[in-house]
Amino acid sequence: MLVSPPVDQPAAACVCTVRISRRLTSLFAALLLVACGEQETGVSDPALTIYSPAPPTIMLHRHNAAFGELLAACGIENTVVPLALPQSINRAASMTGEEKKNDLPIVTTIDFLPAVEQGGPQWHAYDRANSDLKFVASLYDVVFGVLAFNENITSPSDLKGKRIGAPPRPSAVRLYTEALLQDGWGIIDDVEIIDMRPPDLADAIANKTIDATTWNLISISEGGLEAMAPGLLDVEGARWIAVGEASVRAINAANVFKVENTRIENPEGEETGLLSFRQALAAWDATPNETVSAILACMEQDDASNIFPSVASEMAHWPDLAQKNVHAAALEFYSQRGVVLD
Repeated sequence: MLVSPPVDQPAAACVCTVRISRRLTSLFAALLLVACGEQETGVSDPALTIYSPAPPTIMLHRHNAAFGELLAACGIENTVVPLALPQSINRAASMTGEEKKNDLPIVTTIDFLPAVEQGGPQWHAYDRANSDLKFVASLYDVVFGVLAFNENITSPSDLKGKRIGAPPRPSAVRLYTEALLQDGWGIIDDVEIIDMRPPDLADAIANKTIDATTWNLISISEGGLEAMAPGLLDVEGARWIAVGEASVRAINAANVFKVENTRIENPEGEETGLLSFRQALAAWDATPNETVSAILACMEQDDASNIFPSVASEMAHWPDLAQKNVHAAALEFYSQRGVVLD
């Protein structure tokens, strides 16, 4: 598998090391399926392009690159390309089904339904409704919240008058940031959002340019939950601002997308509720059934990974997932395993 960086990024930034044990396990499983005359997992012509909606230097892209490695170990040739949402969907929207059938975007719960229905704010807009965009499989969760760097900031109301570093528009995390501040907490007019990129966070905190950030994403990794920038949690006074169920319900009521609530343990050993959004592989109506079936069979055989699900019920976990939004081959896969959607 090749991992292609943008032209302004060094190739080394996109390299993802995959544990040999997982590669061999997945490859052996794929070969075993073929030998037993069951569903063949190899998809060799043409190769797939998987769009990773994350900057190539952060852990979320490493997860997506590892997913590409997993598929490659099953004989599914692919290239993982970092390309943000909504650009990856808009690029495919202008193509015919035959042209885009092998271009598979990784989507988030923030983007999937807005992409299907042409929803969302103008600055994070989709060129058209993509009714042919279909869910294939959930990949992993991303936990999200506001991390404050002042011990006096302990609640949403304490953020009033403060500066919050967040990714520039357009960005799914920026969309989530504004949804939390506006719909969840009702304080968006009382804070200043500062456009910020990960390399600039440390200096901004040291210089007190910002009082908090929404950049320190947390995702599951081989060793458990991992922060995008672990050093930020060590800053004196750093703490997550808890997000309650009422805020989650308010966000979901105000938007076409749906968010969930995840509890993590803070440095004091206490649990704090934060928001979470899932990542999933999507395809198109034109994507061949055998391609989707091969991907799902490969994931199901990968019982060595601590990142990607291998149980059908977990692979189908997606808020408010409707049958009409699921690829036909994926719907058949889940149905055969007793997973009921809708």
